[in-house]
This record gives sequence, C-alpha cells and structure tokens, in this order.
Amino acid sequence: MNLRQRFLEISEFIRPYQKIWQNEIMLNYPETFDGYPPEWIAALAKVTDKETLIRIEKKEDWSAIDLPALREFHRRLEELSALPKAEDLPELPQDSFTFLYMIPKKQHEIRNLAPAVNAFYHRANHRKIIDIGGGIGLLAQTLSNQYKLPVTSVDMDPRMQLTGAERNRKNRKDPTHLVEYRNLKVDRHCEDFQALLTPDSLTLGLHTCGSLAVDQIRLSSARMVRGIMSLGCCYHKLEFDPQNQNISSFAREHSPLTLSRYALTLASRAHRKLDGKDFDLKTKVKAYRYAIHFLLHDVHSRRGIVPLGNSSPKLYDESFGTYALEQLKRLGLASGHTKEELDRYYQDPDRQELLWRMISSGIVRNAFGRLLELYILLDRAIFLEEQGYEVSVQELFDEEVSPRNVCITAGRKSSGFAAE
Repeated sequence: MNLRQRFLEISEFIRPYQKIWQNEIMLNYPETFDGYPPEWIAALAKVTDKETLIRIEKKEDWSAIDLPALREFHRRLEELSALPKAEDLPELPQDSFTFLYMIPKKQHEIRNLAPAVNAFYHRANHRKIIDIGGGIGLLAQTLSNQYKLPVTSVDMDPRMQLTGAERNRKNRKDPTHLVEYRNLKVDRHCEDFQALLTPDSLTLGLHTCGSLAVDQIRLSSARMVRGIMSLGCCYHKLEFDPQNQNISSFAREHSPLTLSRYALTLASRAHRKLDGKDFDLKTKVKAYRYAIHFLLHDVHSRRGIVPLGNSSPKLYDESFGTYALEQLKRLGLASGHTKEELDRYYQDPDRQELLWRMISSGIVRNAFGRLLELYILLDRAIFLEEQGYEVSVQELFDEEVSPRNVCITAGRKSSGFAAE
C-alpha cells in the first residue's frame, strides 16, 4: 500500500464533510443539519426497520438506502478504510498459565500480537524488546515465557508493576527469563528511558494512549532503534496536544487537518457489533440526550453541549419526564416542569420527527470514525518512512473483538525488514 497516496485520498475525501465530523450533531442545534446534504437526511430517515438500520450502522449493507449518491459514499468509504490483514503465523504456544485471569479481549490481542512480535524480532535480528505502557506485563510475560524473548516492561504506575512482577515470579517457566520491570516515564528528558533505546532494540506499544504512541514513535526513531510496533488508541487525548496530530512533513505540506475534540472522540470510538437490544438502548439514549439538549437550549438558555455525566441504564427504562427531572436536578436547575409536561414536550410529533432525523444522520457521521483514525495512523507511518524505516500498516485483530486493531510495523531499512 502506498501510504502517502492513501493518506491524500482520505484527506481529500473527508475534507468537504468537516462540518459533519468536526462537530457533534447537537452542537449545531438549532441549525442541526448544517453540512449534511438534505437528500441524505431524507433518504436515511425513511429507513425504519431495526435490522436494516443495524446493518447500515455496522457498515455492512447500505443497499436499503434509496439514494445512489449515498450508496456511492459508502462504497468509497469502505474502499478507503480497507487495509491488508497481517500474515498468518504459527499459533502462540501456550500452557495453563498463559491466559490465567485474562479477559477474552486481551487474550485475543495477545494470541495475534505475540506471534507477530516474535516473527519480527527474529526477522530483523533484534536483541531486546521494550514494552511501552506495559501495565502489569501480560504481553511481556507471554513473550518471555512462550518465546524466551528478553523483554523490559516500562510503565509509570509502580503498583501495576509490583503486581506484574509478583505474577511473573510465581509463574515464570524459566528462571532465566524474567521480565525486567522499569518504572519510567516515556519522555525525551528521562535519561534512564533513553538509555533503553539502543539500536538493536524493538519498541512495542499495544494501545498506547494519545500522545504516548507519538512519543514512542518519535523517541524510537530519534534513537534509531531497529524496530517499532505501534497500536494506538484514545486519540481524544490529543485534543490539547495538536502538534502530535500531524507529525510527518508530508502531512504538514499538504494542507493538514487539525481534528477537533469531537472528531478525535469519533476516531477513538469503539464501534462494537450491535444486537437488537443494544440498538434499542443506544437509540433511546440518543433521543433522550438530544431532547434534553433542546430543552436546555430553548427554555434554560444553556448554549453548547452541557455535560450530564453518566446515567444509570435503568433511568432509560423510565419516561423522558423522569429522566429529564433527574438531569435538571443534577445541573442544579429549578426546573419548574412537571413530569407530565416534560413527557408531552418529548412526545410532540414535530420534535419526534426531528429526533429521528438526527439519529438517522448520526449513521453518516459515525461512518467517518475509521477514516479519521486512519488519517492519524497513516501520518505516523509516513513520519517513520521519512526517518528511514520500511513501514507496513495492517489489521492485526478482529475488529469485532478489538476495534483499535491497526498495527504500524517499522524496521530500519538496513535491518532486513520488508514492508508488505
């Protein structure tokens, strides 16, 4: 895959729709659909069958939408989102301890990532692995126990490291293969961390949040480490760190996009597969949230998105009136409303029509999430190319199990790594 070409194609595709993906749909109220083609809204609002809506929401089938332009939008979006799959490798060796007390998601990630790390380690003749943000070291211990690889787990949380080190001592397969735990900050000012980054090392970041993934990439390349594997997440943490959004010279030279907090959140969102019950709850949560936004804007003169905090799912079993009274109480607003008045406000036919159109339109906005993530990750991959690395960008996990499944693998051109 030509990383620069795909980056430009994604940039050109998403740029005209910035009013959609840069803003939450509530943010534009009362100009709710600013940026949305009116014919798209009308076509989406016509689809009311739950199963059809679920397929559309999961980007599986947009054929039910009676608008060729919108179906073409979906086709192009899927085309730009497509990535090569990681190569098939021998399965991870395991024993009764390998996945002890490990949640299924983490098991899936380690089953797929550990063999890839092992193959890359030997292919490029590395001498050590530095697991950045390793936590208690579940991945590090697997690499050490099952492949006998030398691993240093770096994390800022000493409590997690103490827990991990104790787990490692109790369950190591070989006394000579203990993970080394280092309580360090991944920072250019931390000399102890910098000392770990030798030219024969492989740095590894599994779901390194926000700027931590960028720090791994920048510092590893500056120290000319032999290999880098990075899987990012939590892109919303880049909201206050815009210099880490477009890090490649190529991106900065081609009209870079600075993503808003709402766009970064959309890129971070885990779009897990929905069943009918999930869909019903999600739809009701949105409808109630949008409706109280109208109320706060129109009646209480509260502009912008007002944070409400997390509500118990049980609250959505109640009527809108009960929900709204609870939220107004949280906000310290003397509502002056009765439950019955609020229920009538919510059930107004015009308001119900607006709510459905907003919920339907959210399908279009949600569809940009993957492309926004790839905009961020391809920029990081191009940066590594600029630093003299051969780079591949591949899907490593099943998106249904672990949605943040894109792995950047980079090897210095003299290391023997060949990008796919």
